[in-house]
Amino acid sequence: MAKERKGRTGQKPLWIIIVQVAFVILLLGWMELAVSKGWVSRVFLASPTQIWNELVYTIQENTLWPHLILSLKEVTVGYSISVVAGIGLGVLFVSFPTLEKLIDPLVASVMAIPKTAIMPLLIVWFGIGFTSKVVLVILFCFFNILYNTVTGAKQIRNDHIKLARVFKASRAQTVFKVLLPSALPSIFNGLRITAATAITGVVFAEMAASKGGLGFMLNESQAVLNTPRLYLVIIIVTILSVLFVNIVNLVERITCRRWITSPHQSK
Repeated sequence: MAKERKGRTGQKPLWIIIVQVAFVILLLGWMELAVSKGWVSRVFLASPTQIWNELVYTIQENTLWPHLILSLKEVTVGYSISVVAGIGLGVLFVSFPTLEKLIDPLVASVMAIPKTAIMPLLIVWFGIGFTSKVVLVILFCFFNILYNTVTGAKQIRNDHIKLARVFKASRAQTVFKVLLPSALPSIFNGLRITAATAITGVVFAEMAASKGGLGFMLNESQAVLNTPRLYLVIIIVTILSVLFVNIVNLVERITCRRWITSPHQSK
C-alpha cells in the first residue's frame, strides 16, 4: 500500500534525491578544485566561488537587474501574444475547416523559415530594440502552440460534439465547454515546450543585436573573457527556463483539476 500511495503522489524515492544532491555537490567541488589548483584554465571554467562573487558584484553594482528585467519583459510579452494568438487561431482552424485550408500553407511556410536566417531581417524591420525581440519569441513559440491546439481539438470524440448539438449548444458553448477542455492536455504540452524555448529565443535575439538583456551580457562577458559572468548568465537562463516550465505545470494542474478524477473518486 505504501508503494502504491507513493506512486500515486509522484514523489521521488529518498535515495534518488540523495544521489542527485550528491552528484551536484561533487560537481561543484570538482569545479572549485579544478580552477583553484590550476587543472583547468580560468578562461574555460569558473569556480562556484567566482560565480557567486560575480553574482554579488553584479547585484551591488546594479548591473544584473536592468538586463534581467528587460529580458523578462520581452519574454512575457512575446509568450503571452503567442499563447493568445496560437490557441485562438487553433480554435478557428478546427471550427472553420475552410479557413484552415486557406491559411495553413502560409503558416507552415513561415514556420519553416530558419529563425537564425530571419533575425537580420527582423533587425532591419523593427530595429535592435524591444520589438524585434518580441517578434522572435513569437516565432519561436506561436507555431508549436497553434499546432498542439489543433491536434488536441481534432482528437475530440464525435459523440461529445453530437451531444452538444442535441442540447442545442451555441458555437461559443461548444468551443469553451467541449472543444477546449478536450484539447487542454495537448495545449499545455505545447505551452510547456515553448516555455522552455521562449527565454532561449530572447537570449539568441539579444546576442544578435541589442542594447541590453541577458544576451547582451553574454556578448559583453565573452568580449572581455569574463568567464564567471558567462557562467552566471547561463545559470540564470537555465533557472528561468525551469521556472517557466514549472509555472505552466502549476497552471495546468489548477486548470485541469475539475476534469481530473482522483483514483478514490473513480472507485
